[in-house]
Amino acid sequence: MKSNYKLFVLSLGLLFAVVLKAQKMQVVFDKYSENKEFRYVSISKGMVNLASFFGKEDAGNDQILSRVDGMKVLTLKALRKSELARSFFSDVENSISVDPPFEPLMEARENGVYTRILTRISRNQHTDIVILSKSDSTQHYIWLNGKISIQELQNMIKK
Repeated sequence: MKSNYKLFVLSLGLLFAVVLKAQKMQVVFDKYSENKEFRYVSISKGMVNLASFFGKEDAGNDQILSRVDGMKVLTLKALRKSELARSFFSDVENSISVDPPFEPLMEARENGVYTRILTRISRNQHTDIVILSKSDSTQHYIWLNGKISIQELQNMIKK
């Protein structure tokens, strides 16, 4: 009986931690989505599946897209060194520096554009993918979530 109770408490704690981590990222979207300086887009699972229906057929990517639960995008058209852009990316960095931290998948610099792709997979195979992109005049924060494995992510990037 005591063993079941400990397992229940541990499971409840892990669930609470996962929810809290996602909420930290959601807070950034909530904070900036109403700001007129930002463009905000939220795409639900149904819309992702609908988009894959009309897209070019690729069985591998269709299977991956079917496991995406949603996608959120914040875009700021402002100088990278502006106070708003610095404050925004400070909030973004704080939201993704939770434990367990995100793992870098890719980093690129080309023609003044800096892009990072990071991912985190929880024990229940729930995946958060973050894409951060900065140029001198436009900043992007993209968050995808669903149940996608590291191998599937790597295969998508290779294509």
